[in-house]
Amino acid sequence: MNITGVEVKHKVFGSGTVSDLSEDRITVCFSAGEKSFIFPDVFKGYLLLEDKNMQQRVTDMILKQEEAVKHQRQKEQAKLERMHRIKNFTVSTNSQAVFHIPVGQEVGIFETGTVSTGHYINGHNKGRPRIADRIKPNSVCLLTQRPSGKSENERKIIGAFMVKEDFFGEASQDGIIEAHPIHQMRMDMESQLPFWHYFHEKAPPRWGNTVFKYCSTAVMSRMLSDMTQALKETEQYESGLAFYHYFCKINGIRSL
Repeated sequence: MNITGVEVKHKVFGSGTVSDLSEDRITVCFSAGEKSFIFPDVFKGYLLLEDKNMQQRVTDMILKQEEAVKHQRQKEQAKLERMHRIKNFTVSTNSQAVFHIPVGQEVGIFETGTVSTGHYINGHNKGRPRIADRIKPNSVCLLTQRPSGKSENERKIIGAFMVKEDFFGEASQDGIIEAHPIHQMRMDMESQLPFWHYFHEKAPPRWGNTVFKYCSTAVMSRMLSDMTQALKETEQYESGLAFYHYFCKINGIRSL
């Protein structure tokens, strides 16, 4: 905006004319001599442009800058609050999640690094995204699949990922869980382990209608340990081992 030559009025120095304007400084020629001010801050009650249209443009500029500063402060405050929550969150022993992945959908999940919690199927929240309130930064999302034409007893573990370090399920209203950018495992056909092998139920295995179930940290530890060993002869072994050690560390448990 070019306001050089425009008349202004200052609360202390009186009337003057703008003689120069740079990115953050404005110079005004008064009867007492030239004065330099911070631009556009000086227009917050000290300097006024005689041209009303130009004054409105400066006012809009100030409001836009103040809004940007406010937004940045809100982002920084939110970041501080997230870091505080991460540092002080209580580790729950039943905050691990096991997901059912329909055949064919695993590709998209591994590519995007996200998984959906599905929707409530009854109650007053019916149709809304399911809130995974137990899932926190210490949580694993274990991905399982029942092969086409196979019984539930033959459900396989096809992969897993830690959730992002700043993810808290109760704050996620869209039901989307984002994977940790590093700690992920994808099992090939030869490495996939039988899921129900880790549960000693008297009744036949049954999944039900939910997209995911919670399970204990102890059970998840055994599954991740075996998954890591199943990858021992593959390129994923070192990253899988790092995944498992990270899981143990953040959950405060010993590796098997």
